Amino acid sequence: MGKKKFIAILTLLFLAIAALTANLIVAWLTDTATTGPTDFTLGDVSFEWSGAVSTNYVVPGENVVTIPYKLTNTSTIRTELRFKIEITSEYLGGDGSDYVNLTIGTGWVLSDGYYYYRGSDTVEDNGKYLIPTTVTSITVITGIELDGSKVGNDFSGSSFTITLVFEAKQGDFVDWATLDQDEINFSTGLPASSGT
Repeated sequence: MGKKKFIAILTLLFLAIAALTANLIVAWLTDTATTGPTDFTLGDVSFEWSGAVSTNYVVPGENVVTIPYKLTNTSTIRTELRFKIEITSEYLGGDGSDYVNLTIGTGWVLSDGYYYYRGSDTVEDNGKYLIPTTVTSITVITGIELDGSKVGNDFSGSSFTITLVFEAKQGDFVDWATLDQDEINFSTGLPASSGT
């Protein structure tokens, strides 16, 4: 075999090895795989309100709660819960909170104008009191009475309005301070400024 033929075969062999090596390296460096679909299911924060007061005329000192007010927890994730109370008097034309005595259920702690649920059935985790999904019923109010030492004949025929504003949130990964700062609309779960 001639020297030229030998160099030509050697060159072709070298180019074939180089091409094969380049394909292997490229395949090795660009290997991909596709996974199957991944589904995420969002948890649900859900509480239902129940209870009743007398629909008859009432007198000071009478407990007007006929069925204790409770929240039924149907959440699928651990939650935290708080509420605030607003009491207005038709006769006073405004705040009537000093004229009404409330009996709040056990486990509620008043702090900064809110009652936070800290019942013995909660799980304390890094300063949070988380309500497990196994807790199904939370008593809120068992008694509402007009203070007889302050409510006299002048109040006859007028009404008191009691409004409870409940806020429930996921227990993990967010705190009340963050939600308060962002002014969350608890009906939508979105910041109030987002317009939705």
